[in-house]
Amino acid sequence: MVLSICRICLPVFLGLALLVGAAVPAQADLLPHRVVYTLALGTSGTLTGGNGLMTFEIKDVCDGWAMDLKAELSLAGEDGQIHRLGWSQVSWESKDGKRYRYFTRELSDTEETSRRRGEARRDSPDGVAQVVADLPEQAEFTLPAKTMFPVQHTEALIKADAAGEAYVLANLFDGSIGNEAIEVGAALGPGALDWTPSAKAIADLKGVRSFPAALAFFMSGSPEGVPDTEQSMRLYSNGVVGNLTFALGDLKVHASMDELTPLKPEGC
Repeated sequence: MVLSICRICLPVFLGLALLVGAAVPAQADLLPHRVVYTLALGTSGTLTGGNGLMTFEIKDVCDGWAMDLKAELSLAGEDGQIHRLGWSQVSWESKDGKRYRYFTRELSDTEETSRRRGEARRDSPDGVAQVVADLPEQAEFTLPAKTMFPVQHTEALIKADAAGEAYVLANLFDGSIGNEAIEVGAALGPGALDWTPSAKAIADLKGVRSFPAALAFFMSGSPEGVPDTEQSMRLYSNGVVGNLTFALGDLKVHASMDELTPLKPEGC
């Protein structure tokens, strides 16, 4: 996805100060689509299991990409209690990389625990960005030059794979964590055609190249260089994210692609 929420960071997830070969096209050919994932959680500590559903949608809306991510995960405790975690993000990113808007929510059972909203603007796609936020409070802050927004990050990973790059280091901002960019290191594995997810084959991905990517997110500036969280995924050259694994605190969640629906570009 780009699946992108820093919580799982789907470029759309799931984005770089990246040098690639001149022969790589300026933009990846992204597919507007809606994808459904089944979420599963193995036994962990006091939890006996968990499951849920996640949907991600990216639409081509003339001069930008409109994205909508929703997820809910039910967790079963040893005491038989069921707890539900939910998160969502609605965002829009201009195709020229100069503007980005976001609105995120997090829920624990029925209680909203977090809400963030803001807009970033800059004069060039790799320049310094000014962000104005009104949730969780009024704030203005600056993102350093070369900070990437979610779609930019997805395109950068795809272009790096096409150029034979094995590692990508970048600053990423999606608005879901705080008022700053996050350093993301991405290790890219060998690509292949017609990779088939373990759950089921997806007809619309037949003949499309994909490659594995392992992402490490650095937010706390650990002197040991230990990432704060990690995720792994299968990224297709059209921007679709296949099966992925991500962390929610100490929990490891496995997302299996269950359904993919291509979407037509919206009229201008």
